Amino acid sequence: MPRLRFASALAALALLPATPAAAAPPWSAPLTVTAGIPQVGEPAIGFGASGRAVLSARLTTQAQRAPSRGFSRLFGQQPGGTFAGRARIVLAAPPAPYAGTRLALLRLPLAEGDRTIGDLERPATSLGYSYARNGGPLEVAVGAYHRLTTRADRDSAAIAANRRGDMIAAWVEHLSGRDHLMAAVRRAGGSFGRPAVLAGTGYVSSPAVAVAVAANGDLLVSYQRSIPGRGGPVQRRVEARVRRAGHSWGAAQRLGASSGFSDISAAAAADGRMVVAWGTQDRGEEANSPWIVRAAVRDGGRHVFHSARQLESSEGIERPAGQVVAAIGGDGAVTVAWSGITGASFPHLYPARAAMAAAGNFRFGGAQTLAPNAAVGDVATDAAATTYVVWATLPQIGSNQTTDQVFASLRPAGEPSFTALEELGPAERATLPRAAVDPVSGRPAVVWVSRPQGGTQLLRFAARTG
Repeated sequence: MPRLRFASALAALALLPATPAAAAPPWSAPLTVTAGIPQVGEPAIGFGASGRAVLSARLTTQAQRAPSRGFSRLFGQQPGGTFAGRARIVLAAPPAPYAGTRLALLRLPLAEGDRTIGDLERPATSLGYSYARNGGPLEVAVGAYHRLTTRADRDSAAIAANRRGDMIAAWVEHLSGRDHLMAAVRRAGGSFGRPAVLAGTGYVSSPAVAVAVAANGDLLVSYQRSIPGRGGPVQRRVEARVRRAGHSWGAAQRLGASSGFSDISAAAAADGRMVVAWGTQDRGEEANSPWIVRAAVRDGGRHVFHSARQLESSEGIERPAGQVVAAIGGDGAVTVAWSGITGASFPHLYPARAAMAAAGNFRFGGAQTLAPNAAVGDVATDAAATTYVVWATLPQIGSNQTTDQVFASLRPAGEPSFTALEELGPAERATLPRAAVDPVSGRPAVVWVSRPQGGTQLLRFAARTG
């Protein structure tokens, strides 16, 4: 790296808002859930009303079998706090907990665990669901597989559920000259109904589909759609459709522009307040346009979203780090978190940021920098409306991929900013932190993957103890 560029990056790092020192550890010592696995990916965490966590991850047991994606495994938390697992299923999306110990699983056929080059060229697959139960003496118990379709795009599926058992599953089907965005709905105590077409013209990009279910049964689906112009440029946009409890689907609403690729997150509150947040950039092997982060809010009682607000347009032209994530607290405050890109030229920095729209407001305040160089992983809120953002540090200046250590920061309800960061684990090439709140203790828990150089990978878990 040229000395001038390296010095410029160090100067930019020094000019960022100072990061508070790590707080005294209010988190449990990290628990190793599984070890000795060559590759671990796609970690996820959720809680039912019982307070027992359910983890999932994609495990590849033979390191040299590329492009194998391995198989998904579920890990149910036992009374002593340890986890017991079940293997040999293939999840199309993270599990959706509901009720006390129940799970809804969106699944691919078992054969999809080991992908071939031919599979990559032919993405259509069977897609179905199962119900499962967490809380048995040994492991998560998975029920029968029920097929929803035979032509889903294997990378487009999403599922969400609320505590009482209202659910939505969504996916993309590629047809000749157009795409269909499909959705199947289950109401509490019932079964999934016949899938409906929510978008039937243009092209729906995958995996840019996000879903959310409010506590009152309101449903939200957001997606990126491209409409070919008649002799003009392609129109790319992010849209949303809402189905209020007891009603049919509302019309599609255009929320804002897309540059070609979008990372979308959605959340819904019991009073009908909703948020869709997305980061967008051009497609291709290298970035040629800024990384732009936007968010649109829908107030409870309204039938449409407010105009989207731009939260960031990056100074640097580079691919982003981490994810765009969104949540709504019990007090109605909306939080969006993401990693920005600073520095006009390489080496860039990727500051973890968060912005809030207060209850009853659709306008976001200024973004707060939580860490100077980090990949945002997730955001979660507890029953007291305290919001937690988790991320993994980026120790190498200019690198947006190699992460190292997991941290969190919290914002108490009613407060304008996040507090000092909290250390969840050691520097261990940690990546992909995902968070959820235990409804019994009211405290968050986080799962992540440790990828030590030259060793097998670990699935790790920690819970906040205070």
